Amino acid sequence: MFAIIRRYQGKKGAVQGIGDQVQAELVPLVSTQPGFVSYTAIDAGNDVAVVVSVFRDKASAEAASKIAIDWVQQNMADLGKPEITAGEVVGSNVREL
Repeated sequence: MFAIIRRYQGKKGAVQGIGDQVQAELVPLVSTQPGFVSYTAIDAGNDVAVVVSVFRDKASAEAASKIAIDWVQQNMADLGKPEITAGEVVGSNVREL
């Protein structure tokens, strides 16, 4: 598995209230991409949004990340460009909610 973490430092107020739009539009877009494993968006406070997406392989993760970044730029431009950290998943366990 391969994970990509995107950290957005938005303009003041950019992260507040984006949850519904992210859940309704971006989550379905990302989760239908080939190799999808999981997607989590976090309001980290102080106008910071963090997204963790996991895919079966690096190529799938990078392709989906490009789609997500493009969506954010078109729909939430005040978040700006993300700082990206990526790598192979070396351990994982997920409990369904």
